[in-house]
Formats: sequence, C-alpha cells, structure tokens
Amino acid sequence: MPNANAPAASETTPSHATRTARFRRAAIFVGVLGAASYLLAAAHVPCGFARMFGIPCPGCGSTRAMLALSHGDLHGLVHYNPLAPFMTLLLVALAGQALASVLATGTFRRVGDGTIGLVVSRGVMVVGALEVVVWIARFAGFLGGPVPV
Repeated sequence: MPNANAPAASETTPSHATRTARFRRAAIFVGVLGAASYLLAAAHVPCGFARMFGIPCPGCGSTRAMLALSHGDLHGLVHYNPLAPFMTLLLVALAGQALASVLATGTFRRVGDGTIGLVVSRGVMVVGALEVVVWIARFAGFLGGPVPV
C-alpha cells in the first residue's frame, strides 16, 4: 500500500525543464566567475578600498601574490600577501559549493551547508582576521611595510 504522505514521483524527480534551467543558471554562474577571474588575473580591476582611501586594504596584493606563486616567486608571494593562497583555496571551495547548490536547487540556498560549508565559512573568517592582523603589522613597519597600491 503506497504511503499517502510520501511525495509523488513527479515531485521528487526534477522535470527536464527544471534541470535545463538549473544547468543554464550554472552555466551563467561559471561564465560570470570565469570573467571575474580573468579580469582579476589581468589586473583590470583596481582595489576600490585603495582608490577611495589611498591605502591598501587588508587583502591588497592577493592577486599579485597568486600571480607570483604561479611563477614560483615565493619572495613575491610573501611580499604581496602571504595569506593569499589560503584565502584563494577557501574561495575556490566556496565557488564549488555555490556551483553544486545551483545545480542541485537552482539557487544558492545550500552554499555553506554541511561539514565542508562549516569549514569553509570558518576558514574565511579566520584567514580574513589574520589578513587584518598582517595589514596592521605592515603599517607598524613589519613584513616590509604596506603593499604598494
């Protein structure tokens, strides 16, 4: 005897139109993320904080640090932002979660769910706080001083 409280099969299996909409949204998300990544890597996006206040933000130098790392320049990595690889890995994990959420639900509702979401969200907070500490230390003259804007 079927369970009267169980959802009908059509309610649990996404229709072709729903799957198509999810894939379309995921493709748009990947395209926007790819374009933003390209603009950052090509240094076409200036730091708004630095432009507004004339001083580097806590994350300033992250793009230059990752470009230095991609060229094997560890000195450049440390000079620009030694925490950039950690924040980059966390942001890549967050983007992966966002893509999985869009594919599963068609929205960003599930970003941050589960163990991975907990680790990523706490990791972003910890690394962000450490970037502020490094930022303050640079203004105090440590680690080579502030990153050039």
